[in-house]
Amino acid sequence: MPVERQKQSWKEKADDYKMFAGVLLALSVFLYIGTLLPTIAPEKKVYLLGLIVILLIGSFSFFQRAMQYIRLLRETDE
Repeated sequence: MPVERQKQSWKEKADDYKMFAGVLLALSVFLYIGTLLPTIAPEKKVYLLGLIVILLIGSFSFFQRAMQYIRLLRETDE
């Protein structure tokens, strides 16, 4: 039974990490669309683009962690 609990925990973690990654990706896309609007000051665009890069890196790292847990689940099923 502890193996099933471990597998359930890994599945929940993978789902959570995928959700976090999706939220960060959506937020970065939303902010990027905001940089395309001409109303923002040019000196603020640099900071906004830096924030977007940080959010994309965070999203990528969360997707990577989710994939690690999915690989663990597949390995234990074999």
